[in-house]
Amino acid sequence: MFKRISPRKGRMTEQLSPLEEIQECIRELNELVACIQKAELDACKKKKKMINNNNNGRRDEIDNVRYLRIDVQVEDRMVELIRRIAEIAVQEEQKSSSVWLRGDEKSSTMGDTETKDNNTRSNSVNGHNDKGDNAAVLWNHGVGNVVFEYFCEVNVVSLFINIATGFAFTDQERQDADEMDDDLQTQDSLDISRNDSIDTNDAVASSSIGNISFDSQGLPHSRVSFTPNRLATVRIAIQVLQSMSILIQNVTMSTSLYLILSNNKVNELINLPLDAYAAAEKYQEKMNASSINDHHEDTSPHGHGSLSHLGEYSELTSIFISFLKSLTMKMNSETLQFYLTYPSSLSASNEHSDFNQIQFPLYERALEFCNPDVDSFVRVTAMNLCLNTLRLATDGEPLPPNNNDDDSDDDCVQTSGHNDTALHHDRPDRHRNPGTTSKLPFRERLAISHYVCHPSRVQNLSAGIFTRLASLCGKVEETIRTLDRIDRALSSCFMTVDECARESSLDGVTQSDGIQSKGEGTTKSSLKDQEEEAQKKIKLLQSERIRVVKRFLGDTVSDFQDELFLLEDVLKVGLVPLNEQIIEMMFPTVIYPLVLTPLHNFIKQNKRSVAEEGSDLEPDPFSDRFEKHMSRPISRGASPSDSDSSLAKAALFVIASIFHFITHKELLQLLMTALLHPLTPEISNACTIVQTNPDIFFVDENGYTHIKTDAGVGKQEGMTLYNFGRGTISKENVGKFKSKGVVRRDCVFVFCPILSDIFEWSLTGTTLNGVPENLTSNRYRRTLLSCLSGTDGMAELQSLAVYAIDAMVSTMSGEVLNCIIFGKRILKEVEFRSFDPEQNGELLDSNTTSHELAFSTSISQHMVEFIASMCVSVITAAISYDGLWSLRYNPISAHAILRMCSIDPSVKEIATKFIHYRRNQSGMFILKTPSRLDKYAHDDNEIDQKLKMDKVFFEAFCEGDKFVAEHLIGRHGSNNENLWDSPAMIAVAKDGSIFQLAKQICEDISAKHLVVHDSVEAAYHCAANSAVSHIQLDAFSRLINEGISSQKVQDLGYAGVSSLALSMPSALEFHKSGNNFLISPISDKFSELLFEHENSSGLGLQSGDVIKLVERKPFPCVCEITKENEALIMNGGTCIIADGVKWQSLYLLIMNDHLILAEPVRGESVGYGRVVTMCPSLSIVAELYGIQDKESSAQRVLLTHLSVKKDIPGLFSAEKGEDTVSSEEVRISRSCLDVWFEDYNTASKAHKAICSRIFKARIERGKRITEALSCQKI
Repeated sequence: MFKRISPRKGRMTEQLSPLEEIQECIRELNELVACIQKAELDACKKKKKMINNNNNGRRDEIDNVRYLRIDVQVEDRMVELIRRIAEIAVQEEQKSSSVWLRGDEKSSTMGDTETKDNNTRSNSVNGHNDKGDNAAVLWNHGVGNVVFEYFCEVNVVSLFINIATGFAFTDQERQDADEMDDDLQTQDSLDISRNDSIDTNDAVASSSIGNISFDSQGLPHSRVSFTPNRLATVRIAIQVLQSMSILIQNVTMSTSLYLILSNNKVNELINLPLDAYAAAEKYQEKMNASSINDHHEDTSPHGHGSLSHLGEYSELTSIFISFLKSLTMKMNSETLQFYLTYPSSLSASNEHSDFNQIQFPLYERALEFCNPDVDSFVRVTAMNLCLNTLRLATDGEPLPPNNNDDDSDDDCVQTSGHNDTALHHDRPDRHRNPGTTSKLPFRERLAISHYVCHPSRVQNLSAGIFTRLASLCGKVEETIRTLDRIDRALSSCFMTVDECARESSLDGVTQSDGIQSKGEGTTKSSLKDQEEEAQKKIKLLQSERIRVVKRFLGDTVSDFQDELFLLEDVLKVGLVPLNEQIIEMMFPTVIYPLVLTPLHNFIKQNKRSVAEEGSDLEPDPFSDRFEKHMSRPISRGASPSDSDSSLAKAALFVIASIFHFITHKELLQLLMTALLHPLTPEISNACTIVQTNPDIFFVDENGYTHIKTDAGVGKQEGMTLYNFGRGTISKENVGKFKSKGVVRRDCVFVFCPILSDIFEWSLTGTTLNGVPENLTSNRYRRTLLSCLSGTDGMAELQSLAVYAIDAMVSTMSGEVLNCIIFGKRILKEVEFRSFDPEQNGELLDSNTTSHELAFSTSISQHMVEFIASMCVSVITAAISYDGLWSLRYNPISAHAILRMCSIDPSVKEIATKFIHYRRNQSGMFILKTPSRLDKYAHDDNEIDQKLKMDKVFFEAFCEGDKFVAEHLIGRHGSNNENLWDSPAMIAVAKDGSIFQLAKQICEDISAKHLVVHDSVEAAYHCAANSAVSHIQLDAFSRLINEGISSQKVQDLGYAGVSSLALSMPSALEFHKSGNNFLISPISDKFSELLFEHENSSGLGLQSGDVIKLVERKPFPCVCEITKENEALIMNGGTCIIADGVKWQSLYLLIMNDHLILAEPVRGESVGYGRVVTMCPSLSIVAELYGIQDKESSAQRVLLTHLSVKKDIPGLFSAEKGEDTVSSEEVRISRSCLDVWFEDYNTASKAHKAICSRIFKARIERGKRITEALSCQKI
């Protein structure tokens, strides 16, 4: 026979039946509770006199809260008993329900027999149930569920809850005394109950109406007035919560769940006084510290100094919120009666229902944990509880016309879809406990909607999100400011290193001339010390910068994204009155203080700085001289007092984040209206709309009553459900659900009504309140346009502003963009003129400009200025600390322009002209590269100007030591073996993302733009990067001129790179490093210039052909022959083997810009040679190495072949290197060949002849590059 340890005293007995075991466990648990209660009562009597003296005869309810002194063995036993009782109850309930659901007659018969025996035993059991509080009714299933019946009969749920809340350990005498000491709030609650004429029977029927009290705002709450001041340990409370969660989640039959939730006991556990546990925790820490300092007797609840409970307290809140989650999962049309309580005097009638006095403890308690100060897991779980509750209100059918909701409840309720035959049994107690939430009747959904849309609860729900967003904005600002500080320090250190190195080199020149003073040695040592100190500081600053960037990208950005996703989840529920209040709250808490005000303050600050310095305003963006347009950026080396851009950059980060992560169109539309609409209201003079109660429902034209949700917005054509207090419920609908007017906090709308009026007027020409009045020019629009164009000292914000604008235009519909950004209803036939910056919020009259572009179409002036600003941002110039300019192409801006071109044909016309003009400006800038190099690259002054241009395009001066051609992408045509039988392509547009924006914020410009004064390489570096940007702009100019299929973009429903690639015939999508690029063919001229030597025919010669050497001045030489190249040599007799190396005598000659190596032909063909290998001279780099060797006079010339093709010329050996790039990306492959000559004189002549021919070819190519840049046609 299987044996188990008895619950009492650990003695070995025969196996107990489940009923006997649960009876024994309950009996033992009650005895332990009674013993603890008696011990605590005796201790309180001994200290009663001391407590009265210290507290003037009055005990504070919270400060005196402390843990009970429970022995650790007793605590362990109580935890195990609570766990085992719940486990037995669940197991036996599941067994009995499975017997019924299987329909097993034999098992049912056996169950009846066992029931009779168990009932006989249960009659002899002395149950410890509280008869006065016994609300359970014995449950006769017809199967042996006697264990669960007994569990409910003796009110074990009440016992569990009383243990957790402390009532089980509080004697009635002390409880009454405490209630008399602190019963003012209770008396007020009772008075309110009496005034509302709620009798006892109604109170019992409504579960907990006798405990209703109201706060200062007239809101009902169900908290008990008395809180026990002695609590069980945290471990016991945690086990109670876990056991209750197990019971609620795992009972199988619906009636079992009803019995657990009945009698309002669960609501008491929902109101578990966690603040009391927190007070007890603080008190215990204080007492433990005092006992240690004073060497007193230990005062820990375990009685032996153990502090293990301190670590367990942190789990209590997490377990509690998980318990609330288990309750929410079981909320459906049948169980809602246990969660949602109506006032008893009003619950019987559907007419004139007062939803202001509803009790919903579960939702109200969950709101308490939406505070951003609580643990992130707890907060997110609480938000999910609230979201699940909100979804209950929005999921359901409307109320039919002239239909009483009480009669239609059954039609509105939908089952969860079980196919069990037991579900259709005529006995409701046989129904399976539903695992999914079913739809609620209309009246319950309306009640929940009224409850959750109360302004104070909406504020509690959203305040945590907005507070957290404001805090994260502060972290973004702090990160930017820290990076600015680090970059300024790094720049100073780099400049110190540069100056020390330059002065040291000057000292070396002086010493070589024989001039030295006494202090020169000391000066040189001092310079070395300064340089070493600067290098150490650079390492420390770079380490600090890495830590700041990792924390920002890893934590701050992710947290910001999570908060916006929480806001998105709340808005996506679609409860319109809730969303209206959240959107209104967002403008004064986030939009205006964190976005609009910092941006506008920054532009005003920079304008004041310019005026104080006596400098002119930023040059006209479309001036003839490119440098004048390129405003010098405010470097991070500037003084913080001169320009602190951290707030403005954080504001742009917030804008981009909102449009990336939020999809709620009403919020985005109003935000875009505030940011970019040409006109704006004066908020200080805006009307304040006060709404006594939120508009929860509306009646459609067919008489159906709907709760206002986003789903209903699309169904009601011509009807705007987002009224923001401007609309009222019609008189014929008020009688059905009439509010009694209990004092409530009103809904106040200030920002959204006027912004909504402007939006609706711009979109449809009509509004609820007529045409908006008293509108002025939108200063925030002017600020953003200044950011885009880099004027008014806003160049530092240009790249971030591009990300923000791209997020807007990629998210919103074409109609909205056309009406808001382009001002479709503010039409005027204009010629474009660049505008001066605003002053005092007004636009100056721009009568003079340096350049004007006329448009033949009648278009909006606001469209022109916006597209012009975007076209300026496509290509900009950054200036180094030494005054070197470098062009930068912005693919994010190009993506935004392409998106706008898909909206309106007029946009394409404007953008084409501006981009073409910008391309010509860029070309003129590149054309001035040689003269610019003369200024900074002094060592190259003797080099031909055209050769300098060729060096910029065909040497590895680009960032990352790349060639210009290595920024291109090859495209296979009809012949897949030839990579270049179709035009090469280059990236012109890219999808923006928040992570890229964050990386842009963290970009290190301290060393990137620091150029050593006399560095030739640095000057070429800037020029080569500018060349790549110009090729990108040239390709983009050609692409935008082709046009885009607006209908296809509209059909696809999104405006990313993928849709643009499908809507433009010559564009393709390209993926690299997780980014999506739009690539476009480069122009034929640039393709020919960059790859003409690759497509050379080679004079019609190939390896093995015989050519004439006489009169071609060949240079005799020797090359090493490897096993791979042996097949190229026909005349093996001329080979020599020395030290295991095979050498072949050859002739080197140049024919028509091709370098050829040929072997001599023996016999009658004297003066002829056989071609061994050949390659274009434009792809060859020759270097002469002077080798001093006493045993040999031979000299070496190293030939390096550069090609985009992977084919290696004969005799050449490829350089080894990792190839991790895409097969379509262009990469320059390098191969080398050592050519040996008899002596230095011969080698020098050969090297000079090769270089002379190469330079002539490159000068000719540089000339063609100049001609291509001078071309004014697309």
